[in-house]
Amino acid sequence: MNDEEKYAEKRRTPRAPIGVIVRIETDEGGRHYYSRNLSTGGAFLLAEEPLEEESRISLELFLPLVSTPVKAKGEVVWKQRQEPSGFAVKFTEISENARKIIRWVVDRYLGTSNGK
Repeated sequence: MNDEEKYAEKRRTPRAPIGVIVRIETDEGGRHYYSRNLSTGGAFLLAEEPLEEESRISLELFLPLVSTPVKAKGEVVWKQRQEPSGFAVKFTEISENARKIIRWVVDRYLGTSNGK
């Protein structure tokens, strides 16, 4: 079982295979990544050189049908070097409004819109 499968078992929120641009800010500066999947609890970001585990980051997610980026703070919880290489981010600080916007996008993608 790889890291992604282990964390999938622990995941409490549905994750959709949505590819969006995500801007990450660290102490070393900013960089753009592309997501492999997204949920209200976090995301997996594709990267040839994944960030180190426990890195604290600021994120801006550029979601479809949403005019301004959704902002959050997060922590890298694991990284994967084999294909697809990247890292998983758990949101540690996110507004309820930002969480609702992500839920809206994920629900529409999964076809599970429930009006929450």
